[in-house]
Amino acid sequence: MNTAHFDPGARTRERVMRVLSRVRRRWRMKILLRGLVITLGALLVTFLVSAYGLELFRFQAGAVTTFRTVLWLTVVAVLGRWVVWPLLRPIPDERVALYLEEHEPALQSRILAAVQTSKQEDLRDAPIVLELVERAADACRRVENGDRIERKAIRQSSGFLGGLTMASVLIILLGPGFLRHGAGALFLPGKAVEEVNPYSVLLLPGDTTISRNSDLLVSASLRGFESSEVFLHARGESETSFEPLPMIEDGSGGFETLLLNVGEPTQIYASSNGVRSGTFTVDVADLPAVDRISMEYRFPAYTGLAPRQFEYGGDVAALAGTEVQLTITSTLASPGGRVVLASGDTIAMSATPDGEFVGSFQVDEDGFYGVQLQTDAGVWVVAAPEYQIDVLTDQPPAVSFTKPGRDSQASPIEEVFIEARADDDFGIGELLLVYSVNGGPEDTTAIFMGSGQPLAEVTAGHTLYLEEYELEPGDLISYYGIVRDNGPSQQRALSDIYFLQVRPFRRDFREAPNQGQPPGEGGGGDMSEDLSALQRSVIAATFNLVRDRETYDPSVWNENVVSVALSQQRLKEQVETLRERIVNRGISGADEAFQRISETLPRAVEAMTEAEERLREGDPEGAIPAEQRSLRELQKAEETYERFVTQGQQPQGGGGGGNTPDAEDLADLFELELDKLNNQYETVQRSQQETADQQVDEALEKLRDLARRQEQELERQQRRAAAQQGGQGGSGSQAARDLAEEAEEEARRLERLARESGNERLQDVARELQQSADAMRRSATGGNSGVAEAQSALRRLRDARDELRDEQSDRLERDLDDAQQRAAELAQDQADVANRLNAMNEAGRPSADQVQRIHQTKEEMAEEVGDLLRQIDDMA
Repeated sequence: MNTAHFDPGARTRERVMRVLSRVRRRWRMKILLRGLVITLGALLVTFLVSAYGLELFRFQAGAVTTFRTVLWLTVVAVLGRWVVWPLLRPIPDERVALYLEEHEPALQSRILAAVQTSKQEDLRDAPIVLELVERAADACRRVENGDRIERKAIRQSSGFLGGLTMASVLIILLGPGFLRHGAGALFLPGKAVEEVNPYSVLLLPGDTTISRNSDLLVSASLRGFESSEVFLHARGESETSFEPLPMIEDGSGGFETLLLNVGEPTQIYASSNGVRSGTFTVDVADLPAVDRISMEYRFPAYTGLAPRQFEYGGDVAALAGTEVQLTITSTLASPGGRVVLASGDTIAMSATPDGEFVGSFQVDEDGFYGVQLQTDAGVWVVAAPEYQIDVLTDQPPAVSFTKPGRDSQASPIEEVFIEARADDDFGIGELLLVYSVNGGPEDTTAIFMGSGQPLAEVTAGHTLYLEEYELEPGDLISYYGIVRDNGPSQQRALSDIYFLQVRPFRRDFREAPNQGQPPGEGGGGDMSEDLSALQRSVIAATFNLVRDRETYDPSVWNENVVSVALSQQRLKEQVETLRERIVNRGISGADEAFQRISETLPRAVEAMTEAEERLREGDPEGAIPAEQRSLRELQKAEETYERFVTQGQQPQGGGGGGNTPDAEDLADLFELELDKLNNQYETVQRSQQETADQQVDEALEKLRDLARRQEQELERQQRRAAAQQGGQGGSGSQAARDLAEEAEEEARRLERLARESGNERLQDVARELQQSADAMRRSATGGNSGVAEAQSALRRLRDARDELRDEQSDRLERDLDDAQQRAAELAQDQADVANRLNAMNEAGRPSADQVQRIHQTKEEMAEEVGDLLRQIDDMA
């Protein structure tokens, strides 16, 4: 075996050097991680500052280039200083050994001594040196060969690096939008500056050619930001600087302005809040263009309206079926002209001897139209901006009764005159009177048939000869009106339903069995027709549901039908209870009158049951005849009560006597049941009135808002008309159309509320508001005529607002008067109850039930008085 070059300490020295290499790598790992943390921190701070700067300068090209440069120079500088340079510097073994011994004091300079002596050739094989190296290797083994070096620092740097990376991602993703836009602009240096800008202004029509000395409508839309000020900068070829022109909001989020009389090539761009569009060139050529548009509206024949002229026209706002005749005046002689509709259809225009072009089209649907003229070369060119076509809505008619104007009574031989009033925005076609006797089949009589010149307002009447129907006291006639307009859709409207009750031709009195007792004392009462009044309310509610079904959502309509069915059920239960008590107490056999009442009430209950079943089946129209039959029976019962019970309580002289127990008990029963019904009825009425009042308040606030916005729209149209200097109509205002739609919707709400509440004043407000909406649509045509229509719309809107405000004031006064009157009535009722109880005590025959009910009534009235007083204080 060759042992000439055998080095007995080589293996030990190699082991020590491996430990030093491992420590060197961990040292450099610590430097790398620390440098990356510093670099990433510097990058994040620089990015935030740069992104904010880009947002401040609206991502202008110079700002993007500058901040890109600053960001990347910062990254390179920090990365070179804290990562590249420290890692490229050589680290001698002696320094590594010293670094190791600094972190592991237990080594006691053994590693440094071993490294230094091993590098001396004359000493490296000496036994003492070999022993020193052997001990150094053993010491490295005891300190895990250097793996414990910088363990904590490396973990901390790794944690900082990961946390900082996560924080950077979250800041960009969850922070303001400009941070994400800035990241795209700064971290993608190869992307064009125009492509990374999130803010831009789109200018239309861009590069274009127009007729010399014509006008050009320029529109701008903002992308990525909002602003209330946008300027168009224009510079003709003979000018040295751009002139800023303010642009006006068009109502749809964009801005527009009109370049007037462009006579030379012009450069244009738009700017807002430091963001500008590209620069475009408007070339001019000797092309024919529209100098003026005159319009004539020829309304449908059913409206009866005379043709209407517009000297300066453009946008069209008219009823469906209106024929619009256009007269075009061109800036240059042209061999031909035509109208292009939104559907793509073209309408040829004929030339007049004066060089004008005349054509017409019919308004059928919303859209737009444009005008094209022909050049001498036969090329069709766009001669004017597109004009809007708005179809106005033909409002339904309205009808109400002026005579009698309420529920009324008449004897079986009277002649009753009924007068109805109907109105429509364009003309009444027919006015019908529909009536029914005792819930039987309906008869229809035409009281007006339109012919000749349409009438916007009609008053007509009809006389009912009651003796022809062989009526009895308690019978009834229900009636309502139907009106149809002259429109192509034959819109119709129904009035409220009214009732004519047949009363006796004369009153027959009988001698009362009591002597000397005033009426109302001793338990006497009065039905006061409250049962029939509640049943009439049920019929009216059912009729309104049938009439207004199209205005309700299906779910709301079903809920209302169920509510009416419940009201009919409660009334039926009260009548059943009243009849059972009459029978159980044996009152029905005491007198012929009581027998009649006892026989009449079951027939009313039977009809109510049928009506309730119809309502629960969702057939309110089929329930009305049954409801009217029950009303007839209730009226007959009330008529009997009034003739034989109430009239029998009139004083006859003498004293000491009293009513018979049967009459007293019957009166008590009626009072008991009617008190319950009245409380329920008044509660429902108050709830309905409060709902209607709240809707009126909401409508008033809406009208105030519409008036304020219409004032702003009028100012915009006045500025636009001044800018146009009496020229063509130009583009219409989308804001005016939006206002018109809101006004129409509010008018429909008020009209529905007027029908439900029977308030003719609200009907007038709704009609005034609809006329304002029509004027708003016509105002969208622009120009002087548009300003006039906008002024008319504002005037009508203010009138409607003031009328509704007066209605609100009158309502407050009404509520205050009603509350005060009710409080006085309750105070009087309390006194009457006390007197009645005293009279019963003096007679010596009050029952326990009567006393208990009277005390309960006193407590309820006292509580209601307290509520009313609080209500009066609140209103005051």
